[in-house]
Amino acid sequence: MEAARPAGTPRTADDPSRLYLIRHGETDFNVEGRYQGQIDSTLSQRGRAQTECLAEALARVPFRAIYSSPLSRSLETAQAIAARHALAVVPLDGLREVGMGEWEGLTEE
Repeated sequence: MEAARPAGTPRTADDPSRLYLIRHGETDFNVEGRYQGQIDSTLSQRGRAQTECLAEALARVPFRAIYSSPLSRSLETAQAIAARHALAVVPLDGLREVGMGEWEGLTEE
């Protein structure tokens, strides 16, 4: 079992890395039950509030880098977190949502 590092202690090169996988906040497409895929849908008002709460909750996590999908819903979420750490978000196409082709923008009905 890994020993806990006291709060405020800087990380060293020997410390194990942790990977946080974070989903973007709610979008209008989520509310409408639409398939988003690679459509660049934006966060809803609730999604922005969720993003701010998440960024505050993660403010003390010692991030070394923050990567994001280039889609605006993901970038906005990542930027809110990165701002509290004085980090730049690195957008990576490989983190982009899976394409849903003709289904994108449609609802289940």
